[in-house]
Amino acid sequence: MATKFSKAGERVSINEDDFDGVNQVLAGKSRWQDFISPNVAPALKKYPGHTFNIVSAQVFGQTGGLDSETMAFTDKVNAKIVFVEIFKGEAQTMVFAALHEMVHWVSHPTDQGKRITAWGALGDGLGEGLTQVITEDIFDGQGIAQYYKPVYADRASIVRKLIERFDISPFGEALFKGRPQALQPLLDTYGSGLQKIKGLASANNSKEAIGVIDDLNRAFDAKPKKGAPPKSR
Repeated sequence: MATKFSKAGERVSINEDDFDGVNQVLAGKSRWQDFISPNVAPALKKYPGHTFNIVSAQVFGQTGGLDSETMAFTDKVNAKIVFVEIFKGEAQTMVFAALHEMVHWVSHPTDQGKRITAWGALGDGLGEGLTQVITEDIFDGQGIAQYYKPVYADRASIVRKLIERFDISPFGEALFKGRPQALQPLLDTYGSGLQKIKGLASANNSKEAIGVIDDLNRAFDAKPKKGAPPKSR
Protein backbone atom coordinates (compact mmCIF):
# COMPACT_ATOMS: atom_id res chain seq x y z
CA MET A 1 0.00 0.00 0.00
CA ALA A 2 1.49 3.33 -1.07
CA THR A 3 2.22 6.06 1.45
CA LYS A 4 -0.31 8.94 1.55
CA PHE A 5 0.92 12.50 2.02
CA SER A 6 -0.77 15.57 3.48
CA LYS A 7 2.23 17.92 3.45
CA ALA A 8 4.93 18.54 0.86
CA GLY A 9 7.49 18.72 3.67
CA GLU A 10 6.86 15.18 4.92
CA ARG A 11 9.88 12.91 4.92
CA VAL A 12 10.33 10.06 2.50
CA SER A 13 12.98 7.38 2.83
CA ILE A 14 14.40 4.42 0.94
CA ASN A 15 11.36 2.20 0.79
CA GLU A 16 9.01 1.16 -1.97
CA ASP A 17 5.85 2.46 -0.29
CA ASP A 18 7.25 6.00 -0.23
CA PHE A 19 8.37 5.70 -3.85
CA ASP A 20 4.96 4.42 -4.95
CA GLY A 21 3.23 7.14 -2.94
CA VAL A 22 5.19 9.95 -4.58
CA ASN A 23 4.49 8.53 -8.02
CA GLN A 24 0.78 8.24 -7.30
CA VAL A 25 0.86 11.94 -6.46
CA LEU A 26 2.82 12.61 -9.66
CA ALA A 27 0.21 10.90 -11.83
CA GLY A 28 -2.75 12.22 -9.82
CA LYS A 29 -5.03 15.21 -10.16
CA SER A 30 -3.53 18.46 -11.41
CA ARG A 31 -3.91 20.74 -14.41
CA TRP A 32 -0.87 18.94 -15.89
CA GLN A 33 -2.30 15.44 -15.49
CA ASP A 34 -3.13 14.89 -19.17
CA PHE A 35 0.48 15.66 -20.09
CA ILE A 36 2.09 13.65 -17.29
CA SER A 37 0.01 10.47 -17.08
CA PRO A 38 1.05 8.89 -20.42
CA ASN A 39 4.73 9.25 -19.48
CA VAL A 40 4.71 7.71 -16.00
CA ALA A 41 4.62 3.98 -16.77
CA PRO A 42 7.26 3.99 -19.55
CA ALA A 43 9.58 6.25 -17.54
CA LEU A 44 9.34 4.11 -14.39
CA LYS A 45 10.33 1.00 -16.33
CA LYS A 46 13.81 2.52 -16.40
CA TYR A 47 13.92 3.28 -12.68
CA PRO A 48 15.99 0.68 -10.81
CA GLY A 49 14.46 -0.93 -7.75
CA HIS A 50 11.57 1.51 -7.31
CA THR A 51 13.20 3.12 -4.27
CA PHE A 52 14.84 6.50 -3.73
CA ASN A 53 18.63 6.78 -3.90
CA ILE A 54 19.45 9.01 -0.91
CA VAL A 55 23.11 9.66 -0.06
CA SER A 56 25.21 11.65 2.41
CA ALA A 57 26.10 15.29 1.76
CA GLN A 58 29.71 14.24 1.15
CA VAL A 59 28.76 11.72 -1.52
CA PHE A 60 26.21 14.09 -3.05
CA GLY A 61 28.74 16.91 -3.24
CA GLN A 62 31.10 14.64 -5.17
CA THR A 63 28.43 13.66 -7.69
CA GLY A 64 25.76 16.33 -7.92
CA GLY A 65 27.12 19.61 -6.66
CA LEU A 66 25.48 20.70 -3.40
CA ASP A 67 24.12 24.26 -3.12
CA SER A 68 21.37 25.99 -1.14
CA GLU A 69 18.57 25.04 -3.54
CA THR A 70 19.78 21.69 -4.82
CA MET A 71 18.53 18.72 -2.81
CA ALA A 72 18.75 16.22 -5.66
CA PHE A 73 19.65 15.81 -9.30
CA THR A 74 18.23 13.76 -12.14
CA ASP A 75 20.53 12.30 -14.76
CA LYS A 76 18.36 11.10 -17.63
CA VAL A 77 21.41 10.23 -19.75
CA ASN A 78 22.68 7.65 -17.25
CA ALA A 79 19.21 6.92 -15.83
CA LYS A 80 19.62 7.82 -12.17
CA ILE A 81 18.27 10.18 -9.51
CA VAL A 82 20.32 11.05 -6.41
CA PHE A 83 19.04 12.88 -3.30
CA VAL A 84 21.05 14.37 -0.46
CA GLU A 85 19.91 13.23 2.99
CA ILE A 86 18.25 15.97 5.03
CA PHE A 87 19.57 14.63 8.36
CA LYS A 88 23.05 13.18 8.77
CA GLY A 89 23.03 9.42 8.92
CA GLU A 90 19.36 9.12 7.96
CA ALA A 91 18.46 8.18 4.38
CA GLN A 92 15.59 10.65 4.12
CA THR A 93 14.51 13.45 1.81
CA MET A 94 11.24 15.39 1.53
CA VAL A 95 8.20 14.83 -0.63
CA PHE A 96 8.55 18.13 -2.49
CA ALA A 97 12.13 17.28 -3.50
CA ALA A 98 11.17 13.75 -4.53
CA LEU A 99 8.23 14.96 -6.61
CA HIS A 100 10.29 17.69 -8.31
CA GLU A 101 12.82 15.09 -9.45
CA MET A 102 10.12 12.69 -10.61
CA VAL A 103 8.70 15.47 -12.81
CA HIS A 104 12.17 15.61 -14.40
CA TRP A 105 12.21 11.82 -14.71
CA VAL A 106 8.93 11.58 -16.65
CA SER A 107 9.77 14.52 -18.93
CA HIS A 108 10.40 13.63 -22.55
CA PRO A 109 12.19 11.40 -23.51
CA THR A 110 10.47 8.89 -21.22
CA ASP A 111 12.87 6.06 -22.12
CA GLN A 112 15.89 7.96 -20.69
CA GLY A 113 19.31 7.99 -22.34
CA LYS A 114 19.11 11.62 -23.49
CA ARG A 115 18.81 15.04 -21.90
CA ILE A 116 15.31 16.46 -21.42
CA THR A 117 14.16 17.42 -24.91
CA ALA A 118 12.78 20.83 -23.92
CA TRP A 119 15.93 21.92 -22.08
CA GLY A 120 17.52 23.37 -25.20
CA ALA A 121 14.55 25.69 -25.64
CA LEU A 122 14.01 26.51 -21.96
CA GLY A 123 17.51 26.57 -20.48
CA ASP A 124 18.22 25.85 -16.82
CA GLY A 125 16.35 28.89 -15.50
CA LEU A 126 12.99 28.40 -17.19
CA GLY A 127 13.40 24.60 -17.14
CA GLU A 128 13.82 24.38 -13.38
CA GLY A 129 11.19 27.07 -12.89
CA LEU A 130 8.68 25.13 -14.98
CA THR A 131 9.45 21.89 -13.15
CA GLN A 132 8.87 23.63 -9.81
CA VAL A 133 5.60 25.22 -11.01
CA ILE A 134 4.36 21.78 -12.05
CA THR A 135 5.43 20.33 -8.69
CA GLU A 136 3.54 23.02 -6.78
CA ASP A 137 0.49 22.72 -9.03
CA ILE A 138 0.33 18.97 -8.37
CA PHE A 139 0.32 19.58 -4.62
CA ASP A 140 -2.38 22.23 -5.01
CA GLY A 141 -4.49 19.95 -7.20
CA GLN A 142 -4.49 17.28 -4.51
CA GLY A 143 -4.82 19.47 -1.43
CA ILE A 144 -1.29 18.71 -0.18
CA ALA A 145 0.07 21.59 1.90
CA GLN A 146 3.05 23.32 0.31
CA TYR A 147 6.48 23.40 1.91
CA TYR A 148 7.08 26.69 3.75
CA LYS A 149 10.29 27.39 1.84
CA PRO A 150 9.79 26.48 -1.83
CA VAL A 151 12.86 25.99 -3.99
CA TYR A 152 13.46 27.90 -7.23
CA ALA A 153 10.96 30.55 -6.12
CA ASP A 154 12.34 33.24 -8.45
CA ARG A 155 12.43 30.94 -11.45
CA ALA A 156 8.94 29.63 -10.73
CA SER A 157 7.50 33.16 -10.50
CA ILE A 158 8.91 33.97 -13.96
CA VAL A 159 7.35 30.84 -15.45
CA ARG A 160 4.01 31.61 -13.79
CA LYS A 161 4.12 35.04 -15.44
CA LEU A 162 4.63 33.37 -18.83
CA ILE A 163 1.82 30.90 -18.15
CA GLU A 164 -0.50 33.85 -17.44
CA ARG A 165 0.06 34.88 -21.04
CA PHE A 166 0.25 31.53 -22.86
CA ASP A 167 -1.52 29.06 -20.52
CA ILE A 168 0.05 25.65 -19.81
CA SER A 169 -0.35 23.94 -23.19
CA PRO A 170 2.90 25.11 -24.89
CA PHE A 171 4.90 24.17 -21.80
CA GLY A 172 3.23 20.79 -21.35
CA GLU A 173 3.70 19.95 -25.03
CA ALA A 174 7.37 20.91 -24.89
CA LEU A 175 8.26 19.25 -21.59
CA PHE A 176 6.26 16.03 -21.71
CA LYS A 177 5.61 15.41 -25.40
CA GLY A 178 9.00 16.46 -26.76
CA ARG A 179 7.59 19.28 -28.89
CA PRO A 180 9.72 22.37 -28.17
CA GLN A 181 8.21 23.91 -31.30
CA ALA A 182 5.06 24.40 -29.21
CA LEU A 183 6.95 27.26 -27.53
CA GLN A 184 6.95 29.24 -30.79
CA PRO A 185 4.33 31.71 -29.46
CA LEU A 186 6.91 32.88 -26.91
CA LEU A 187 9.43 33.53 -29.65
CA ASP A 188 6.79 35.27 -31.77
CA THR A 189 5.94 37.57 -28.86
CA TYR A 190 9.36 38.23 -27.35
CA GLY A 191 11.79 37.68 -30.24
CA SER A 192 15.39 38.11 -29.10
CA GLY A 193 14.04 39.28 -25.74
CA LEU A 194 13.33 35.65 -24.90
CA GLN A 195 17.07 35.04 -24.51
CA LYS A 196 17.22 37.89 -21.99
CA ILE A 197 14.29 36.40 -20.06
CA LYS A 198 16.01 33.00 -20.01
CA GLY A 199 19.26 34.56 -18.78
CA LEU A 200 17.49 36.47 -16.01
CA ALA A 201 15.70 33.27 -14.98
CA SER A 202 19.02 31.43 -14.72
CA ALA A 203 20.32 34.34 -12.60
CA ASN A 204 17.24 34.10 -10.30
CA ASN A 205 16.36 37.71 -11.13
CA SER A 206 12.57 37.51 -11.15
CA LYS A 207 11.96 41.23 -10.64
CA GLU A 208 13.82 42.28 -13.78
CA ALA A 209 12.58 39.31 -15.82
CA ILE A 210 8.94 40.06 -15.02
CA GLY A 211 9.54 43.72 -15.92
CA VAL A 212 10.98 42.66 -19.29
CA ILE A 213 8.00 40.35 -19.89
CA ASP A 214 5.53 43.13 -19.10
CA ASP A 215 7.32 45.58 -21.42
CA LEU A 216 7.48 43.07 -24.29
CA ASN A 217 3.84 42.06 -23.81
CA ARG A 218 2.77 45.71 -24.10
CA ALA A 219 4.96 46.25 -27.16
CA PHE A 220 3.59 43.15 -28.88
CA ASP A 221 -0.02 44.05 -28.08
CA ALA A 222 0.49 47.55 -29.48
CA LYS A 223 1.68 46.27 -32.87
CA PRO A 224 -0.83 46.41 -35.73
CA LYS A 225 -2.03 42.88 -36.42
CA LYS A 226 -1.84 41.45 -39.92
CA GLY A 227 -5.10 42.05 -41.76
CA ALA A 228 -6.37 44.52 -39.17
CA PRO A 229 -7.54 47.94 -40.40
CA PRO A 230 -5.13 50.80 -39.60
CA LYS A 231 -5.89 52.80 -36.50
CA SER A 232 -7.52 56.16 -37.20
CA ARG A 233 -5.70 59.24 -36.03
